[in-house]
Amino acid sequence: MPDSIAVIVPTLNEEALLETFLSDLLGRKGDVRVLLADGGSSDGTLGIARRFPEVRRVCAEKGRGRQMNAGARAATEDVLLFLHADTFLPADAFRLIREALADPEVAGGCFRLAFDREDPWLRTYSFFSRINHPLFTYGDQGLFVRREVFEEIGGFRDEMPILEDVEIQDRLRRTGRFVKLRQPVVTSARRFVRYGPVRQQALNVGIVLLYNLGVPPARLKRLYVDESPEPVRIPAVPLPAPPNRLLP
Repeated sequence: MPDSIAVIVPTLNEEALLETFLSDLLGRKGDVRVLLADGGSSDGTLGIARRFPEVRRVCAEKGRGRQMNAGARAATEDVLLFLHADTFLPADAFRLIREALADPEVAGGCFRLAFDREDPWLRTYSFFSRINHPLFTYGDQGLFVRREVFEEIGGFRDEMPILEDVEIQDRLRRTGRFVKLRQPVVTSARRFVRYGPVRQQALNVGIVLLYNLGVPPARLKRLYVDESPEPVRIPAVPLPAPPNRLLP
């Protein structure tokens, strides 16, 4: 069973939620190392990270794929967990990851998704996140992968300005089993709150469909707002986790 886990967090101007995020992440037990791969933040992100001496800071060229690759190169652990800075893990996340990867046929996987805000549209979105298919699986669900598999497939595509999480899944799923844990991560709904859940989700679905129809990611990037929206409050009480099972 894989033991050590590196949590790689790509950041760009994430000061609003970073302290809460790192406090939660570092408060968990287990052989885990946290690497913050920053893409040139101009706010207080790096200052907040310096308050946590356990966190290793890695500077990288802007771009989520580039940043996550830089974090992976700096890590030496058996397992790489790529986690957004506004996404909170379930209480026993590291144990669940190790148990999933105890099966040698499993190359990687992720969690289901829940939001920190009650909304019928967001509940519907969360419901579909249980489906183990690339159309319903994205980077904010906490992608984890065996280090040797990540290196074998060449990591994320540096040249992709968007949808690097969708693209790498295709290669992962051809390498071995990709599992989806039933326990959800809880992510911030701030982008959906700012732009409206229906509009934002329609944009997300449209971008993925266009990508699958062959539209280049560089063109699709123009449709996606790159700025970090204002945060919304993370709930003090985590959402209940369903029983530990893997989706096929």
